[in-house]
Amino acid sequence: MPLDMAWEEIVNSELGIIIIRAEECLHCVELRAILNEQPLSTPVEWIDKQNASDLYSQFPLFAASVDILPFAGIFSGGELKQVVRAATRERIEDALSA
Repeated sequence: MPLDMAWEEIVNSELGIIIIRAEECLHCVELRAILNEQPLSTPVEWIDKQNASDLYSQFPLFAASVDILPFAGIFSGGELKQVVRAATRERIEDALSA
């Protein structure tokens, strides 16, 4: 059982983003660097694809949607609201404003 359960706080918050990443994902590294320089106004939690089994079991639709990394899920009040494939800062901002 993982000690860090920060993803649950993000999922249950008013609005939060979970980004699925992988070690070998260059686009994930690039997005993280961009968001470190220009943070979003919404809380973000990064989860390695290999460590996402608890999240996936609680949100099977989210798990089934994950394809091109980085992959972002926008959550609110314990529910998945939107997914962002091949996430960029711009795509995430567009999804937040939709």
